[in-house]
Amino acid sequence: MCKLSLCLLVAIFGCLVSSSLAGVARDNYIHRDIVFVEDVRDFAAKHPGLNLQRLEKQPESVRARAVGQSVRYTLGSRISGDRLVAQDADVFNYPKTNDVSMQVTYPQSGVGSIVTFVEIICTQDNDEGNAYVVAGGIGQRFISILIEAKQTNSFAYQAQYYGTD
Repeated sequence: MCKLSLCLLVAIFGCLVSSSLAGVARDNYIHRDIVFVEDVRDFAAKHPGLNLQRLEKQPESVRARAVGQSVRYTLGSRISGDRLVAQDADVFNYPKTNDVSMQVTYPQSGVGSIVTFVEIICTQDNDEGNAYVVAGGIGQRFISILIEAKQTNSFAYQAQYYGTD
């Protein structure tokens, strides 16, 4: 009976976790290109007037080598009354090791809430990389972030945006 209860508990937990991920913004009709970048300074040089603001980087605990390493990037801070206003996630695999760069944006269209805090968790082959605000920011209704990962065969991210109205 104890094993059956444990299995039932695990199944319920799995349903809860999967339903919490149901809010992840995914649109099969939107194609997102990943730009291969050798150096973020070159990227900035190609975009005059770009003011890069680096997010705080905190390596997460090392997972099994097959999974890779997680790196947590944050900007801003949670405040009383803010809430999760959007989240986005994706996974990419490459046939050879690459330097990867991609841009995530909130909101993807329209006008968003006032951004108070952003958390991005990336899983990649190592912990080398950075994340930079390239437009908008904390206290604004728009934010666009450039994420870079160095020498990786796989890259996954989960971005969470918190804000107020």
